[in-house]
Amino acid sequence: MWRRDGGLKPGSYFDAAGSSKVLLQVLADMRPAPGATALVPGCGRGYDVIEMAKVGFDALGLDIAETAVAAASAHNEASLQASGQKAWSGKVRFSTQDFFALEPPEDGFDLIYDYTFLCALDPSQRVDWAQTMRRLIKQRGGELITLIFPLGDYEGGPPHAMSKELVSRLLTAQGFEATYLEPVNPALSHHGRGGKEMLGRWRLAG
Repeated sequence: MWRRDGGLKPGSYFDAAGSSKVLLQVLADMRPAPGATALVPGCGRGYDVIEMAKVGFDALGLDIAETAVAAASAHNEASLQASGQKAWSGKVRFSTQDFFALEPPEDGFDLIYDYTFLCALDPSQRVDWAQTMRRLIKQRGGELITLIFPLGDYEGGPPHAMSKELVSRLLTAQGFEATYLEPVNPALSHHGRGGKEMLGRWRLAG
């Protein structure tokens, strides 16, 4: 997909050409401590990674496609140039490292964001996904944000159908509890995704 037609263009296919407005709202209220870390698996062109760095996170974006990582790096450089800045408040890094084998920072990631990563995985990997989230997140104070999409009930994929019950079952089995789990206002969704998204914010219980 990333190599199609000379390279995936912003806004085409699964590339939404920017971060979700609901994520931007969440990040606007965050004041990460110096050195706080964030992770975005399945980062694509890196929009969310850059937004996290803007508010001060040292952010890592993972993507299995080398072409995506190259596109994300190029987009980051173009965004910096357009803003007239040499660097964001936090650091930006992109990698093709395997999410399931990733070594976290010493204390774990302060923030992890999953938007269209879980729905792209084969259903057989879902428990591994939840277990890896548990392993990577900071045990005390770390937050996992899931923008659950696409909500629905159908066979096949990717993207595979997601639901509140599915994600809750996966994460609560690993000790996560929801601090917020509500449908997204369609006005805050990307075009064509209104009514198909739910925002979940999770921390480890205890």
